[in-house]
Amino acid sequence: MKKLLYGLLILLLMIPTGCRKEEDTTLLNVQIFPTRVGNHWQFLSARSDSVKTYHVNDVIKDTLYDAQQWFVLTYDTNVRTICRNTSLGWWFLYQTGPGLSAAPSLYYRYPATVGEQYLTSDSSLVTVVSIHEIITVAAGTFSCYHYHMVHYRENYECEEYFCPAIGFIKHIVYEPGSGIARVAEVTGLVSYHLE
Repeated sequence: MKKLLYGLLILLLMIPTGCRKEEDTTLLNVQIFPTRVGNHWQFLSARSDSVKTYHVNDVIKDTLYDAQQWFVLTYDTNVRTICRNTSLGWWFLYQTGPGLSAAPSLYYRYPATVGEQYLTSDSSLVTVVSIHEIITVAAGTFSCYHYHMVHYRENYECEEYFCPAIGFIKHIVYEPGSGIARVAEVTGLVSYHLE
C-alpha cells in the first residue's frame, strides 16, 4: 500500500513539471505582432477635429528576403510593409532612400524590459514604458506592451500599445512639434481575426 501511495505521489509531482515546460515553450513562440497569412485587424481612428475613419491591416502573403521568410502587411490594402518576428522582436525592412536596398530594422523589441531605449534605422527613439499596461478598446481589454516613440525625422511623438499574440491595440499620435502636449489622433482596435 505504501509503495502505491509513494508511486502516486511521485506521479502527481511530475505532472505539474511537464505542464510548466509546455507553457514555457508556448510563451517562447508568442509574437508581439502575429505575422501569419490571413491575419486581419480592423481599427477606428478619431482625429482631434472629430473626423473618424476605419482602417484595416492584413497579412496577405509571405516572401523571401536574404533567404529569410518575411511577411507582407497591408494598411488599407494600398500601403505594404515587409515585416517579420524574431526572438528579439518585430522587424521591418527599411529603405533609406529611392533606389537603395532595404535593410532590416528592429522597431519593437519583444521581450523587452521597462525603461529600455533604442534607436531605429529611421532615427526614431523608442522607450519601453510598460510591459503589462491594461488597455481597453472596442475589441476588449488587453494587457499590453507600451512603447513611446519620438520620430525625429517627422518631428512628432506617439504611444503604441501591443498585446503579445494579438498585435496592435492602440495608437496615440501627438501634434507635430508639441511633444506630448496635444493629441492629434487616437486609433483603437475594433475587431481582429487570427489564423
